[in-house]
Amino acid sequence: MAWREDPARCRLAEEAARRAAAGLEAGPVLTGLRRLTIAGLLADGPAPRRSQDLAGIARAVCGAADQAARRRPGWLYAMVPPDALLPVAVHRTLLQAALLSALRGVLGCPGARGVLQCEAAGPGVRLRFQGGRPDPDAADLWRRCAREGGGAAAFGGGPVFTAAAWLPLGKAPPPPAPDARDLLRDRYSLVYQFLGEWSADPGR
Repeated sequence: MAWREDPARCRLAEEAARRAAAGLEAGPVLTGLRRLTIAGLLADGPAPRRSQDLAGIARAVCGAADQAARRRPGWLYAMVPPDALLPVAVHRTLLQAALLSALRGVLGCPGARGVLQCEAAGPGVRLRFQGGRPDPDAADLWRRCAREGGGAAAFGGGPVFTAAAWLPLGKAPPPPAPDARDLLRDRYSLVYQFLGEWSADPGR
């Protein structure tokens, strides 16, 4: 089967190149990329070939968000085991997007604080988040993570986003998780797609 490029993504790539050549910010491109990314992640697709380290991804995403966001210290409190490997059968990009959608809701609510907890729970991993307003896509992305990984997700009611997911541990050792610096280096990474409105000079 021949590879077919997504025309919308190609147009955004061309716009990104033009803006970079002109020394302009990436902002207008990031919104379109985020929408395309979310649509792709929520569409049915093949199961992941390998497990991913949820703890490592959470550390990288939270570290990058904390460095990139124009917010007072303490806006994000992440309780993630510092050295643990917690493999789950979920695509890496989907895990990143689910976490970032929750952080987006915190940054969109001035003065709000987000609290993330990731821990081993018996034969699985428990992931909890509370804080900020519910981002329109956050619950769908968390549900997709749970379904893809063979687990379950639950959400609280009310104006504050509250989510919990349980995912069974994968059997094979996961590949190394990305580093926060890698996520910050790419001005079109998921960190900037989701949090660019509140980030200073993405990719610079």
